[in-house]
Amino acid sequence: MQQPKRINIQALHKLSVLIHQDGLCFYIYDRDGAVVQKLAQTFKHALNPIELLDEIQNSYVREDILQQEFASFSLVYHHDIFAIVPDALYNEETAPDYLKYNTRLLKTDVVSVDEPIAHLEARCVYIAYSNLNNYFHDVYGAFEYNHYSTSLLTSLTDKAKEQQYTVYLTIEESYFYLTLFKNGVLVLHNIYPQEAPEDVLYYTMFATSHNGFDPEVMDVIIIQDAKNQATFDLLYTYIRNLSYLENSSTFLTTLLCA
Repeated sequence: MQQPKRINIQALHKLSVLIHQDGLCFYIYDRDGAVVQKLAQTFKHALNPIELLDEIQNSYVREDILQQEFASFSLVYHHDIFAIVPDALYNEETAPDYLKYNTRLLKTDVVSVDEPIAHLEARCVYIAYSNLNNYFHDVYGAFEYNHYSTSLLTSLTDKAKEQQYTVYLTIEESYFYLTLFKNGVLVLHNIYPQEAPEDVLYYTMFATSHNGFDPEVMDVIIIQDAKNQATFDLLYTYIRNLSYLENSSTFLTTLLCA
């Protein structure tokens, strides 16, 4: 017998699940976007979609709080199998071609495309894992999902409009997003692995130099839940204008719990 869906619009809390290959986060939040509880897991190695599904199912067995009904559910993919494609170059019929040079595509892979990013005239093309989508559909019914880059770029585009050379470093535990804007126009957005401050420095200096950004002029803004003084000090050795985004933690939470 089919199980009833765990969605009740009268429920007090909402649920957002963040999927990335070396971790998994459940964000339970209220109607104002304030996080009530966060359940996070970090894996020792990158997991494939089958392993990820096993971990998700185990979480629902282990965590009683996930058994409740939620007012809404959303899913955010946070992996490196994506490409930001300008609308002028986008062709729906050839969507897989934008990814085939970055990864080996399987017949079972579902190529998803988010809605165009406001003011950017571009959209994110990425892989959505069909087994995960099917599992959550069985639990919650129809739901919305997107790639993290879509949410991040939507927010950053509004902030970068008036700056000539702006660099955003959105730093997580084992990777970071590097985003370059010139006069409000997106120049680059990509994700890089990082295990030490030197990794952040290397990719930042290489990408900015390759795109003609002067470290004496460009504004580099770090977005990080918890400040890392070693990373800041190393970057400041080479970059004149360096700062943290105010209320970084709130900013990052809003991307997932809007």
